Amino acid sequence: MVLYIHKFNAGMFPKVKVIDYAASIIWIKRSKAAGYFELYVKADKELFKLITEEKIIMVTRDGDNSAMLVNSVKLTTSADTGDYLTISGKSAEGILGQRIFTKQANYTGTAESIIRKMITDNIIAPTDLTRKIINFTLAASHDFTENTEKQVTGKNLLDVVSEICTAFEYCFKVDFEGGQFVFDLYKGVDRSLNQNENNRVIFSPDFENLGRTEFSRDKSTYYNSVYVAGEGEGSDRVIVNLNSGFTGLFLREMWADARTTSATTEEGELTPEEYEAVLETQAVDELAKVKELTDFSGEILAGNSYKYGIDYSLGDKVTVINEYGIRGTATVSEITEVEDESGYSIYPTLSEWKV
Repeated sequence: MVLYIHKFNAGMFPKVKVIDYAASIIWIKRSKAAGYFELYVKADKELFKLITEEKIIMVTRDGDNSAMLVNSVKLTTSADTGDYLTISGKSAEGILGQRIFTKQANYTGTAESIIRKMITDNIIAPTDLTRKIINFTLAASHDFTENTEKQVTGKNLLDVVSEICTAFEYCFKVDFEGGQFVFDLYKGVDRSLNQNENNRVIFSPDFENLGRTEFSRDKSTYYNSVYVAGEGEGSDRVIVNLNSGFTGLFLREMWADARTTSATTEEGELTPEEYEAVLETQAVDELAKVKELTDFSGEILAGNSYKYGIDYSLGDKVTVINEYGIRGTATVSEITEVEDESGYSIYPTLSEWKV
């Protein structure tokens, strides 16, 4: 895996060094969150000086539009084993995490248009020009039709975008193209056994394409009913409840404080119905964060018939069947690529499990 180091200079990111001698590389991409990378490489004075300069340093690789921003550097020296640098950081999607909603913001319309407006307001064309990132832009709209409402204050932009994408099964990425960071939404392709339109992808020991697997199920932080409490005091406080249809012993209730929302906006006063709709949207987001956690991860064996990036991609739905009869449709929510002295391996993380 050949990597390139870029250094921010006059609004651009020119390549300043090629790395093709790393001892190990971990490259993680996620469909609804920032990814991560870690590079363990033999140190030299030139590389150490470059990577610790007071500049924004970025790492890219051959054949991939993803980019990783360096956040951490550790130098270890040893007379016995040599000197090594451990370089790590988040993917370009993490740029969204550098912005918060500094004042009350109200959005109504399609979920896609709301996300694009949020990024425009906070990164591309903010009122405060110190917050503007000059080489950050939006890809063309996909005209997704799902509608929603959102009122936010003080929240992190990355968290809010991730919440909306989770609610509507969108994925997002920030590619590095032509010196620009390009934000794009997309929907994964259904390649499971539940459909007939696309080529199916099945990971199973029976097909000799699935090695080590790990299955986990956790209901310790799971809730299926939420009370969202908005503005007001005592009996006048506006409270909405969203219940997923459970009763009795199966009902799990939670409370969400939404005092930062308000019926009074810069555009005028919301009607009681409009304000309750805002709280209902937040209720959907709150329950999305406390779902039952069911994850299935597995190592795709080298030489299998399915190739990542060709037969399936990040965000796609696939079918997985292991030796214990665990079978279902899951979303490829994360891809971890590892290259070291043992060779190259790829590990998918499968989330949003549906049996």
